Amino acid sequence: MATPSDEMTKNITWRRFEDGQNKWDDWTDDIFNYDTSHKCPTYVHETPPCQGSCPSGHDVRGWLSIVRGIEKPAEGMEMEEYAFLRATESNPFPSMMGRVCPAPCQDGCNRNDVEDFVGINSIEQFIGDKGLEKGYAFEAGKDTGKKIAIVGGGPGGMAAAYQLRRMGHGVTVFEAQPELGGMMRYGIPNYRVPRDKLAAENQRIVEMGVDVKYNTRVGKDVSVEDLEKDFDAIIWAVGCWTGRALPVDGWEGTPNCVTGVAYLKAFNEGRMKVTGKKLICVGGGDTSIDVVSVARRIGTNPAMSGNPEDVVHDDSMDQDESLVAGREPVDATLTSLFTKENMMAAEHEIHDAIHEGITILDGVMPLEVIKGDDGRATGLKVCDCTMDGMTPIPVEGTERVLEADIIVAAIGQGGDMIGLESFDNGRGLMDTTNNYQLKDKPNHFAIGDIVRPHLLTTAIGQAWVAAESVDEFLKGEEIKKRPKVDVHHFDLLEKMHEAGLDPEHF
Repeated sequence: MATPSDEMTKNITWRRFEDGQNKWDDWTDDIFNYDTSHKCPTYVHETPPCQGSCPSGHDVRGWLSIVRGIEKPAEGMEMEEYAFLRATESNPFPSMMGRVCPAPCQDGCNRNDVEDFVGINSIEQFIGDKGLEKGYAFEAGKDTGKKIAIVGGGPGGMAAAYQLRRMGHGVTVFEAQPELGGMMRYGIPNYRVPRDKLAAENQRIVEMGVDVKYNTRVGKDVSVEDLEKDFDAIIWAVGCWTGRALPVDGWEGTPNCVTGVAYLKAFNEGRMKVTGKKLICVGGGDTSIDVVSVARRIGTNPAMSGNPEDVVHDDSMDQDESLVAGREPVDATLTSLFTKENMMAAEHEIHDAIHEGITILDGVMPLEVIKGDDGRATGLKVCDCTMDGMTPIPVEGTERVLEADIIVAAIGQGGDMIGLESFDNGRGLMDTTNNYQLKDKPNHFAIGDIVRPHLLTTAIGQAWVAAESVDEFLKGEEIKKRPKVDVHHFDLLEKMHEAGLDPEHF
């Protein structure tokens, strides 16, 4: 019996095509969604949406295909090594980034239109861990005789060193801290970034022939003029080590009001063993999640001498190890202007924080730091708010005071420009071209947070672009314009060479 036409349109389980739905509204959708047409699949040579969503331009589809066994390695090479070599074309830190990158590539994954994204982070971590386990190494290119100074040994600086050494340029890294890693070492807690794996991935780059000057701050221990005299080019990858103060009455000059950057640095250096009993962190991004999660993990101890902020302010202070034995839980509260679904932190980070016993007050804005007679903060006055774009609108009648013995601001970061004042754009950052060349200093380049605070993988991607720009500059070539979607491309001729199918010279 024929099905009535009205029944054919009820509860359909397939997407119906309508005229006009085969065209995308803008060119961005056109690039990233070619293969999700409502009609027949259309195959075009364009950037995959996962790769186009990655700030480092990872050839995601390439190394996924290798791990899946679709693309085969050259004879005599293991799948793990082949995937490692493909992945590290763009990112020399697969083990680290597989753990901490918020994975915008997964947001761009086509499988979101079907059921859920491919677990790209997990596969990248697998590739990175296998690379460390099997001792895969990087090779430097043929020496060019050129020398580049890189100021900062964080993920951006070391990624730039890696790319420049592959080109054959000499590299010296000037690192102000006693260890490499930058914010990956001093800003992210060790339970998220295993220190042994971070050290190993950095050492692999050093072994390419990178010279590292530890505990050396440019602008203090070494002058900019000396670098300009001794090196052909300079890349600034100094990061943002100065946290933003909370813009409310009572914050300025209050000793137990500290920034998230300083708080996490004290913990990551191993100096802070315990903290205050009642901690409030104002933020909503990943840094604020790290602050409250650290507080819950280390706890407090009534036997702690002095105040909880002392170890944050004094870099030479190291709390006594005996405090660990008598620790008690901390009441950790995170306040965010945005509601949970709109917070900057990754969804799984918010979920984990709640399950760790952290109180998240979303849709709440700080109003004033409440202080006692001794000048220390005793609480934070807050109220509910709604958001008009990025501007919070207070809700009258919702004011209340949250008790606290330490308040942490994790609302943004800026650069520490002491000794580098001539590079400051007035906002504690550096201005560059799209190729990361300083606009008024042609042999200077800058990457990472000092250009615009963003993701670790953003700094790694900028390092690749800056390295190519430096290479062109040193060769006396015009620095070429970069494409809108700037990614690492699969090289068919290289693949044919691997398979022994080199075409005849034409």
